This record gives sequence, structure tokens and C-alpha cells, in this order.
Amino acid sequence: MKPSEKIILVTGANGGLAKETIKHLIKDGYRNFYLGSRTVEKSKQVKSEIETEIDNQAKLYPFGGFDMNAPESLEKAVSLLPKDKTIDIVFLGAGGVVFEKEFQQTNWKGRAIEKTSFQNVIGGHIVIDLLRKQDRLSSTARIVYAGGEGARGIPGMIQTPDFNSAQQLTDYLLKSETNTEKYNPMNAIGVSKLLGALWVSKMAQENHEGLEVLWFSPGLTYGTKGLRDLPPAKRWFMEKVGFGLMQLIGKAQSPKQGARKFADAISGKIGRNGDLIGAPKGQTLGKLVNQKPMNTNFTDQQLIDGFWNLLVA
Repeated sequence: MKPSEKIILVTGANGGLAKETIKHLIKDGYRNFYLGSRTVEKSKQVKSEIETEIDNQAKLYPFGGFDMNAPESLEKAVSLLPKDKTIDIVFLGAGGVVFEKEFQQTNWKGRAIEKTSFQNVIGGHIVIDLLRKQDRLSSTARIVYAGGEGARGIPGMIQTPDFNSAQQLTDYLLKSETNTEKYNPMNAIGVSKLLGALWVSKMAQENHEGLEVLWFSPGLTYGTKGLRDLPPAKRWFMEKVGFGLMQLIGKAQSPKQGARKFADAISGKIGRNGDLIGAPKGQTLGKLVNQKPMNTNFTDQQLIDGFWNLLVA
């Protein structure tokens, strides 16, 4: 199938990285996009910005309701997608960090689950599960999950996520009394990206009728709106000073740079089913390499199965 014939669903379409990725894909010949954001107004705004910034023949369809912390909203959002055509590519680009002093939770299936992990992983799982059950994915659909180097830790920024058992992971997500860990927003995003890797690994193992599922990070990228919930002063400092310094020393990149790599992963130029791909060990940016050797949790089958069992219970 030609790129111009494929349909791409993008969640978190109003994010800076997602918008730039869509623009690259349009330049690569893709023409059909479902823009999924929390509100249809946000998706319409992205549509307008893209159409203003580049001259193209792409068809951009705005959709709201893709709130990754609202399962019922996701069900309605998926139900509103056109039913006469299947989706060939899904870019799970939605996410974010909960900047609070204590663990925040999202209710789902009668359980309260840690919120950062929910909006970065479980929301995406719900979207894919709904699409599959409703036969809305093509038989060879490609799914790209937006990973992050925090999944194997970033010195001085994110502690290496490390769970000794599936029970410890479950205790963390459900905030069991046995989990005495103090909430840390940056560590929480690292855990959520690790969980994304576990989810991708299980999806690949399940071999869902030819689906390709990939965990991919282009390296640390600023300007993605992931800091939108920070207090204004802290957000300004991180965006203007923190990331600015990291870019100067080659440890962070612009959305346009990261998006070019994402576009290659989405189109199939980078990565295959079950791959976990990101920056080199100990670095936030650099030549894209296999992440699996960098954290034993990535390939721990007990953790993979334990997280999956929590999702399907």
C-alpha cells in the first residue's frame, strides 16, 4: 500500500512533537490523518496550524475525547472514528507528567491506578484494545508507542526503574500499603515508559494477527508540552533554561529533530515488531540503539506478564 493510501491515527496530536511528526509524514507522502486530542478544538487548532505552515494535499480529520486519563471518554472517541475504513498506523503520542507531591490515581475497572502511568501507557492500551475489538485496525497495522530514556534511568534526572517482582509493580500502580515510596514526578515518568516497554513486549509476544508494535524514543526532546502542568515559573525555567542548556551541550533536541526520527519509525524505516529503540546507554541523545540490555526489567517475563494481567483483569 502506498503511503498516500494509509490512514494514520495520532493521539496527543496537539503536542509539539506530534505536530512536527505529522508535518514530516506529510512531506514523506502520507495524506490521511485522524488527529486525536483531549478536545476537538485542540485538534482543529493543530489542523489549522499544519495547513498554514505547509502546502499540502493531506486530509486532516480532527477528533476530540482522546483524554488518556478518562476511559469512558476514550470509548466514545474511538466509537466516533469513521467505520468504513481501517487504520493502518497508530502513533501513541499522548502522555504527560503529573506534577504533584503525592501519588494521584485514575479509576478504572473498580481500581485506582497511578495517574502518570495511566495516561502514558494504559490509556493507549485502551485505545488499541478498542480498535482491535471493533475491527478498526488493518491486518498489518503498525503501532508506535512514544517511549523515553527514563525507562532505563537518566543520571541526575530520573532514577532507574527497578521492580523485583510483578507484585512490587502492582503494589506501585495500585498504591498498596506496602508501597512506601514517596512520589517523584520524574521517576514516575520513567516508570511509565518502562511499562510502555513491557506492554509492547507482550503485544509482540501475543502476535496479534500480523500487527507490528514498536517502542521508540528519538532521544530527549524539549517543547513537547509534557511540562504543561508545572507551575508557570518552574515551567519557564525548565523550558528556557534547563532544556536550553541541555541542547547547547548536545543532550536534548528540538521537536523538529525528534519528529524526523519518529516519522522514520512510523513509516517502518526504523524498528520491527517488539523492538525497544532509543538513545545509547548513559546518554539522552545519540545513535539509536536497542534498549533491552540497559535495564533487566525490560525483558523480565514476570513483569511483562504481571503488568499485562493487570490490564486484562
